[in-house]
Amino acid sequence: MVDSVLSFHGRWKSPRVMKHRLVQNQGSKSRGCAQSVNYLEAVDLFVRLHREGLELNSFVFTSILKLLVSVESGEFCRSVHACLYKLGHRSNAFVGTSIIDAYSACGLVDDAREAFDEIIWKDMVSWTGMVTCYAENGVFKEALELFSDMRMGGFWPNNFTLASVFKASLGLEAINLGRSVHGCALKMRYELDPYVGAALLDLYTKLGDMEDAKLVFEEIPKCDVIPWSFMIARYSQHQRSKEAVELFCRMRQSLVLPNHFTFASVLQACGTMADLDLGKQIHCNVLKVGLDSNVFVSNALIDVYSKCGKMENSVDLFEESTNRNEVTWNTLIVGHAQLGHEEKALKLFLQMREDNVQGTEVTYSSVLCACAGLAALKLGTEIHSLTIKTRFDKAITVGNALIDIYAKCGSIKDARVVFEMMSNRDVVSWNTMISGYSMHGLSSEALRIFEYLQKTMIKADKLTFLGVLSACSNTGLLDKGQAYFTSMVHDYCINPCIEHYTCMVALLGRSGHLDRAVRLIEEMPFEPSIMIWRALLTTCIIHNNVELGKMAALHVLELEPHDEATYALLANMYAAARRWDDVASVRNSMKKKGIKKEPGLSWIESQGTVHYFVVGDASHPDIRLIYGMLEWLNMKTKKAGYVPNYEVLLQDVEDDEKPRRLWVHSERLALAFGLIRTPFGSPIRILKNLRICLDCHAAIKCISTVVQREIVIRDVNRFHHFQNGTCSCGDYW
Repeated sequence: MVDSVLSFHGRWKSPRVMKHRLVQNQGSKSRGCAQSVNYLEAVDLFVRLHREGLELNSFVFTSILKLLVSVESGEFCRSVHACLYKLGHRSNAFVGTSIIDAYSACGLVDDAREAFDEIIWKDMVSWTGMVTCYAENGVFKEALELFSDMRMGGFWPNNFTLASVFKASLGLEAINLGRSVHGCALKMRYELDPYVGAALLDLYTKLGDMEDAKLVFEEIPKCDVIPWSFMIARYSQHQRSKEAVELFCRMRQSLVLPNHFTFASVLQACGTMADLDLGKQIHCNVLKVGLDSNVFVSNALIDVYSKCGKMENSVDLFEESTNRNEVTWNTLIVGHAQLGHEEKALKLFLQMREDNVQGTEVTYSSVLCACAGLAALKLGTEIHSLTIKTRFDKAITVGNALIDIYAKCGSIKDARVVFEMMSNRDVVSWNTMISGYSMHGLSSEALRIFEYLQKTMIKADKLTFLGVLSACSNTGLLDKGQAYFTSMVHDYCINPCIEHYTCMVALLGRSGHLDRAVRLIEEMPFEPSIMIWRALLTTCIIHNNVELGKMAALHVLELEPHDEATYALLANMYAAARRWDDVASVRNSMKKKGIKKEPGLSWIESQGTVHYFVVGDASHPDIRLIYGMLEWLNMKTKKAGYVPNYEVLLQDVEDDEKPRRLWVHSERLALAFGLIRTPFGSPIRILKNLRICLDCHAAIKCISTVVQREIVIRDVNRFHHFQNGTCSCGDYW
């Protein structure tokens, strides 16, 4: 490059030849790596022309300025501008517009405006150049003000002006202004122009006015693929998947060949609808046109199969892909996490890091959700450290996932720390914090967070009130729960969904108002769901109302004849009432239908490994130490005043067998293991798939005093924090 410049210096050229060489350089500015060579040669030529006093006309200046647009050299642009000012070319609209374009490419908006103001006789092109400069650089208000000045000056906009004004309207989310300018475009017959049409589609679709976008789309020429792809993409992004698919079919009928962007968008629609058959058909179409290797299409195919529950197909496509990016990895990780394959999601994340693929906020939020599902707190904290190193901890989605994992792993204080450190929060942040406190039985904190939310600009939604009502239900705050339910409807204009009614049925029933719970079910505007009847059944068991509980169970089994949880609850209810014949009848019915009761399962994490226990487990490598610890705990708790509650035994067993049956419940086995293998003084965190029984609850309260440790157990309903002989639930669960 240097040699070519020096060799040119060694030969004298006439002004005409030098100008010709300059124009050639400007004309070839887009030819790959030659761009930088041409730029330097052009600068060298320009300097020599100026120093040798040769004639510099408008054509020379515009040539060099057009080249500056591609290389974005603000410093040299100012030098050329100063030269123009000195030579008196500043008032030329042709040259002035080139200066505006060059400054705009460098992001120097104020300099561009100065150049615009220097033009004495402004024409349509110079006005358009300045309006476009403002719009392209995000100075939207000034773009619209200048457009207004232009119209007052008697200038009619062209297609490029209108496209820039639509972009500015979009930037300010001024859809009504955009509509008025659309009217101007119609008067000038620019509605069929591709630039205007694309800008209008962008304006309407991004601001959510899909109906006006549809009208624009139907009017513009559709002989090429761009408008079709654009509308299909926007329909998919606005959750109007059926319309996206219908438009894709119209496109194919019009004999327009889809491109990779089209396929990726329509596949997104298939994934949203979980339409596996349609996804397979489009997959075949992709193979026919040879776009299956395109990374965008490949990612969309992986997403379709994962959203349709066919992870084996997604994994096959992933393995076959030769052109992966971070989205490819994220799509598979998200798919595994959403389908409950948490361990596979985490394994894939580790593989992604080994392959030196940089994670994104989607990656980290997904793997944190997987950690929350496994209650893998140690791994979650390690990933938290990674997010801090990569600065993704500042992303709202990652912050929300961090709140969620700490809350679900029993560390609600850490969840609150993350919440307080977030510089920006959305409604999900507030909802996650409220539901976290609700899960931990800390209703006063949950409701206090809701009060803080009401003082912000963020509006509470259905999930907010679900967390609030759950908090009231978990602690028996009947009056507050009813007040919030009423406020949701009247003050926030939110129609209650089945989950809200479920909370209210549980709240009324748990508070002993079973008749009011039944009345609420009868008054609901839709048919009761399994959740509603199961909530009623659970409260009937608590209050020993066998007949009403039997009625609730029958309603559940009408809707889901093979629901093993309901059979188990029904059997438990009969067992608590000592109706052993009915217990036997329920179990015989389960046996005939091939229904098996879900066994009690508890698990605990130690040194990055999750250990699982079932009732009466004898398979763990440390089982002798575990049973030794249980014997010691049994002796110590009896001395501390613990009295076994044999009524929780749901089988008719001999009296001498009852004590042993109680002490081999899965949560006690997990607790004994935790006392053996976790550092002294550290909290013990246990997860359980069923509701903790009354006797285990009483025993663990006593154990927390004996061992002077905080014991956190998350059962199927909520968290229990045992410390110094008490539980955070206040014995209300």
